[in-house]
Amino acid sequence: MARLDRLCSEDDDDNGLCDENEHERRVKLFDTLRLVEDNGKVLYDRINAQGYRECQDDIQAASSMADDIRDAVIDYQVALQRAIYDLNCRLIHTADLSVLNSCRRAHGAGYQHGDRKGCLRGTRETVLNEIESWVRDFEKSPVFWLNGLAGTGKSTIAQTVSERVFADGLLGASFFCSRDFGDRGDFRLIFPTLAFQLAHKYPAFRSALVPLLRLNPDIVHESLVSQMGELIVEPLKSADVWTVIVIDALDECKDEEPSSAILSVLGRFVEQIPKVKFFITGRPEPRIKTGFRLPLLVDSTDVFVLHDIDPSLVNSDIRLFLKHELFEVAQRYLLEGWPSDEHIDLLCRRAGGLFVYAVATVRFLDSSTHLPKRRLELIVNLPECTAPEGKTRFNSKTTLDLLYTSILKTAFSEEDSEVDSKVRSTIGTVVMLVNPLPPSGIAELISLDSDEVTQFLTLLQSMLAFDEDSSQPVKPFHKSFPDFITDPSRCTDTRFLVSPKSLHFELAMNCLRVMNDGLERNLLSLPDYALNSEVEDLETRIKDRISDALRYACQSWHGHLTKTEGDVTDVISLCVVLEEKFLAWLEVASVLGTVGGAIVALEQLIAWLREVSRDDELLDTARDYSHFVATFFEPISVSATHIYHSALELSPLSSVVWGRYCCQRHISFPRVTVGTEESWEESIIIPSKGNHFSHTWSPCGRFIATQSRKAVEIRDPLSLELLSTLKLTKPIPRGDKSLLCYSTDGRSIASLSGTSLVIWDIQTGGVAKKIDHVYASDASLVWSLDGSTIGIVKSWGTGTHVVHTYDVASGTTHSPCTLKSRGKPHLWAYGTSFRVMTTERVGQAHMVDIFEVGSTLTRIGSFRIGSWENLEIKSFSQTTHRISYSQNDRIFHSHNLAIFDIRDSRYLLAEKGRFDSHCFSSDGSLFAASQQWSAHIYIWKYTSGRYVGWREFSVQNSTRSLDFLRFSPTSPSLSGHANGTLRLWRLGGPPIGAGSGSHGQCIFPSPCGGYIVACHGEGSTVTITNLLPKTSPCVIDTGIAIKKLTVTGNIFLVWGSKTITAWRLTEEGMVDGVFAEGRAGRSNSIWIISVSYWPELFVRDQTVLIGQRGNVIHAYHKETGEVLMHVSRILQPFLHLWSTPLSAMDHLRQHWWAGTGAVTDRLYEYGWGTLSEGSGPFSRNTFREGWVKDLEGNRLLWLPVKWRNPNDIASWSYNSTVVWLDFRRDGTVIIKF
Repeated sequence: MARLDRLCSEDDDDNGLCDENEHERRVKLFDTLRLVEDNGKVLYDRINAQGYRECQDDIQAASSMADDIRDAVIDYQVALQRAIYDLNCRLIHTADLSVLNSCRRAHGAGYQHGDRKGCLRGTRETVLNEIESWVRDFEKSPVFWLNGLAGTGKSTIAQTVSERVFADGLLGASFFCSRDFGDRGDFRLIFPTLAFQLAHKYPAFRSALVPLLRLNPDIVHESLVSQMGELIVEPLKSADVWTVIVIDALDECKDEEPSSAILSVLGRFVEQIPKVKFFITGRPEPRIKTGFRLPLLVDSTDVFVLHDIDPSLVNSDIRLFLKHELFEVAQRYLLEGWPSDEHIDLLCRRAGGLFVYAVATVRFLDSSTHLPKRRLELIVNLPECTAPEGKTRFNSKTTLDLLYTSILKTAFSEEDSEVDSKVRSTIGTVVMLVNPLPPSGIAELISLDSDEVTQFLTLLQSMLAFDEDSSQPVKPFHKSFPDFITDPSRCTDTRFLVSPKSLHFELAMNCLRVMNDGLERNLLSLPDYALNSEVEDLETRIKDRISDALRYACQSWHGHLTKTEGDVTDVISLCVVLEEKFLAWLEVASVLGTVGGAIVALEQLIAWLREVSRDDELLDTARDYSHFVATFFEPISVSATHIYHSALELSPLSSVVWGRYCCQRHISFPRVTVGTEESWEESIIIPSKGNHFSHTWSPCGRFIATQSRKAVEIRDPLSLELLSTLKLTKPIPRGDKSLLCYSTDGRSIASLSGTSLVIWDIQTGGVAKKIDHVYASDASLVWSLDGSTIGIVKSWGTGTHVVHTYDVASGTTHSPCTLKSRGKPHLWAYGTSFRVMTTERVGQAHMVDIFEVGSTLTRIGSFRIGSWENLEIKSFSQTTHRISYSQNDRIFHSHNLAIFDIRDSRYLLAEKGRFDSHCFSSDGSLFAASQQWSAHIYIWKYTSGRYVGWREFSVQNSTRSLDFLRFSPTSPSLSGHANGTLRLWRLGGPPIGAGSGSHGQCIFPSPCGGYIVACHGEGSTVTITNLLPKTSPCVIDTGIAIKKLTVTGNIFLVWGSKTITAWRLTEEGMVDGVFAEGRAGRSNSIWIISVSYWPELFVRDQTVLIGQRGNVIHAYHKETGEVLMHVSRILQPFLHLWSTPLSAMDHLRQHWWAGTGAVTDRLYEYGWGTLSEGSGPFSRNTFREGWVKDLEGNRLLWLPVKWRNPNDIASWSYNSTVVWLDFRRDGTVIIKF
């Protein structure tokens, strides 16, 4: 009645939000209430006229009248709230809606999605009343945990709570987790999904959220702390609304942390939003229980334990459920007096407190093809079981297993090997799929008739969530069924027993077949050069052209294949997919946003092929494809069409992918005619939003953390996917050093930069502790093995070193320990403390001392090593007690790298040469070192008592040393910094060779493509090569020391510091001078920076443009030297200039470009005596964004990271068909349009 009172007290017009159907809804409500009132009067009169004992049925009917009133009011409220919600959605501005829809989230997670049902009226009243009381009283705890074992009805209760809270207008958002759906099992999508729903519910929330998403669209990739703080907490504070958020089945999220990440973050923020309540359900698994026991959450949570409710109350609810559901079954089949009270008692007893048994029984009895009486007899005749279902592990004697067996045998009573095989395949597919499929998708995947599959599923619908709507996915009704059907100790009938390994092989073959049949190039008919986000009807195209089975096959084939033990020689379909459909498969991955998953698929395939295959060609193909996707991860992720426009175009000529697919390039696509590598680089660049300062591996090897100026990024080294971003409170000052270190349990990261030590909680992404006045410069950082202490060695450059230790929990520092050492000390974790190793020259050798770090330094060992000067220990293998060091002898000018075994006092490696960064693998079996002043890396392997050369490679086109070398703790991977980027080498396979080559200082093709004009070094000669066969190059001496060269039309110009000369290319390939050196006499006093020639085009005068130091551009007449135009103070500094006609028909206007450094800055137009400026196709954004665009803004070509630094470009030029880029390290790149 309180609900009715609240409804009557509301304003009649509901704040003006009611639609035109409101009158009809209220009439329906009051008609229902009048009917209840009339029935109540009749019952009242009858009860007064008869005795109490004679009116038990009437009294029971009267007691349910309150429920009738409540249900009527709820129905009305739900209809009203849905109308208000729909109206709010229609009022969302199109631009805001576009921003919200672009936010990554889980689909179908809300309570209104699917066919979930709430509690039967009259059941679970105890828990529902308790929850409703908690919802109403905002003075109570802000969090409610509904704790219950499997099968106790948590999700059903959550559904009912959501419905009732929605009816009251308080439900802000809901998230129903599920392992059956990938996105609904990803805890990183919970907060973005809740924010999306809240934005549709509350306009004030939306007004605060949308600007934030515009400013930072990648917030969904940041830490959970950032997500909840920025997506949930701040907008809720701004909106100032009372609301309830429901999260169901939190235990079904894939979270491997010891305490739930969501609960850890919730504890940090829940006190900041007192008007918000969180209703959460979940099994009492250790990580869920630990999460609710966290200090920040334990006092803010009410807990209701379902399986501790009085069994008589639970049995009463189950009895009521069975009586209600079976009564409806009896009415449909016209069964009088069925079932009996004895049957109900028996079913309640066998349910053992599990609602899942009761539901499965009702679903089994309610069959359209079998008589309920006959089916009930089958259940009644099952043997009794005394095992308490809800308290023990299921086994073959439990009544639930017996019920499942009976259902299967009843559905398929006749033994038929062909039918049994199809049934087993259908059942196995449903229970083994990574993501559920609808009946049509299952039929397509396993090559069965759709009607036949539907018939099988219909017979099994008591154990499956099977909707009459054929578009809805089919999944097991409860998790107990997959456990039963795949366990031979529980499913004893081999006709139905599913063997996971055999079925995985069958599913893998089916996936590959579907891919072979369904994939083709440009399956979605996407426009050339378009980004996926620019295709307005992309979702419609995906739905129309990618079937459910094809989507599943493209995303999950590898998961099934790598779980088999079959011989790859039988997998002919795999070879066909790799040879013919690889790029088409990547197109699907691109539009579905699963390119990271494609890398994981290929890496898992490589590992599987090493174990089961002897086909080296297939293994090499998989490796090549993995390099392709990892190298071009960025353009493939954002554009399916740029798989061909950019990724394929930039692939090495010797790669497998180029050899097989180069013929698929369109003739009109941009071509990189010069500058592609000969073979794959051995390393993969780890993406980042800024230059890498430092990095560290997680102890499990599954994550790699990188430090940039503004954030710490955590990525999956396999898929390169950004998993989390830990934002720094302020950027690291330029020039400052930064250090990173994972804790030994992998739950925290210590970041030392500037003057602060920050300890991050990886699980939540929040700062757990910050310690100031800790200096990163010339220091090293180590975490103790028990995770309680952090050790730092600070070197002061005078042979003095200080060891600081910090308590992680309190942030307090222990007494520092000072030591003297000529060489830099090496610190490592040992037990609960640390040890430090120092070196000191003694006579002709070095003494190495090892100290235990405590309140003071205690020497625990010493040994003599080396005989040269300046010995410096570089790395230490704690596992094998081996050290590596570098020496250099100033007298003999010799250098040495050595590995010394401390225990055996012997050398394991002695190598001459300058080496910078050293590192051992975690087990000491591998050792890597980078050569000084080069980008070369050597790896040695421990074999037969010594280290022998194993691998060597270099970063292509780099001359800088690599530093911060690190081996992955668990996999054969090596990482290191080179040229401000982080690179990853996967060492599992044989080396993949590196291309090399040298380039001239200036090299340009003629616009017609018939000649190559080049000059080398700073000589005076120019070589002109005709590209026609059997023609000799033409060499001319220009008479000046050439600094630069450029080609415009059929004119090439060369110039030195103050002198210009120009030459014309004739049809015969000869040249003649067209601009005498003396003509530029007026500019001899000013240093020439750049020159461009303005050829004749429907105008009389031909002009030479000269850019000069001092921000000046002059335009000279080529014959008279007359100054035609003078522009000053346009750029600072002016370096590059060239001209081109933008339109052949615009003959009275001429255009030229001016640029700063390697980047065009402005477009100048000179005509009709006026000078104007605009923007050109190349700007700083060309290199900042990494795309070459045409004048219309179309992205023609993606630029690799190594081509994006303008400072690395020595010179470049452009006309309407060709771009020339001359890199200092990478040589010349020519792109032809």
